[in-house]
Amino acid sequence: MHRERIPVYVVTGFLGSGKSTLLARWLKEAPFSNAALIVNEIGEVGIDHATLGFSGDASMLLADACVCCSGLPALNEALEQLFWARLHRSVARFEMVVIETTGLADPGPLVASLSLNAFVKERYRIAGTFTTIAAPNALDTLASFPEARAQLDSADAVIVTKTDLVDAQTLVAVDTQLSIERVGHSAHASFGLQDALALLARPAQRIERAFTRPFSRPRSHDATTHFIAIDEAADIDALNAHVQSLIDRYGGSLLRLKGLVRLKGRESIAVVQFARGDPRARIAEGPASAVRSGLTLIVRPNASR
Repeated sequence: MHRERIPVYVVTGFLGSGKSTLLARWLKEAPFSNAALIVNEIGEVGIDHATLGFSGDASMLLADACVCCSGLPALNEALEQLFWARLHRSVARFEMVVIETTGLADPGPLVASLSLNAFVKERYRIAGTFTTIAAPNALDTLASFPEARAQLDSADAVIVTKTDLVDAQTLVAVDTQLSIERVGHSAHASFGLQDALALLARPAQRIERAFTRPFSRPRSHDATTHFIAIDEAADIDALNAHVQSLIDRYGGSLLRLKGLVRLKGRESIAVVQFARGDPRARIAEGPASAVRSGLTLIVRPNASR
């Protein structure tokens, strides 16, 4: 008996490229609003998973392990669990699966693993891989980080984000360096899901580009994660001062800083975001969350400070 396989969409992108912000919008739009969600984070606390605002009950977090390194068995296990939960109706019936990878993940091994696991291969199919890259530091990111180049090489479509922070000339330079013609532009998550799916419908064509540094597919990530627990902050100003002190301390070695921090005497929580190349940290109040209060730092040990 022929069984129609469940489509799987992969959303990837380097640290701080805005993939979670974009995905948060897409998960509210059809058909992703009827998807199962798997979020992979290398930090011990699943901050992206907590802030995506996903309302479905078919949601799984793979934390503290990058799927392209040591997390592939956990990913296949998650897909198996979702399939049986769907079959036995212990979760609402989903029509597809969306996987958000860590900002350091190489999607290649992930996609390959779905074809090698017999159970998963029979029941799921890769429908497309979206890669996000931030326009302000895209060229430096591609030249400096093999993980970012691997994400670009594995993309079926690329979304260039934060385009409001660059001029037209810089955006043209970024587009020129991309190795694929399926490219969209987004500012403040303005690129909708239907536009993204329309990119996948275009004929695929790869373009040979010359980068300023040699590229080799990453075997392991030259980065470590640290979680700094913070019971609560006195107020936004005090938290901002603490975050800025961490940014100054780690300097160029700090690739990403994000967290959810309780605020004293308030029912809300502070959402903290900072990525390499940002002029400053972004801190905003959001609804209270059960996630541990604190900050996750992703640090490149051998980078200059």
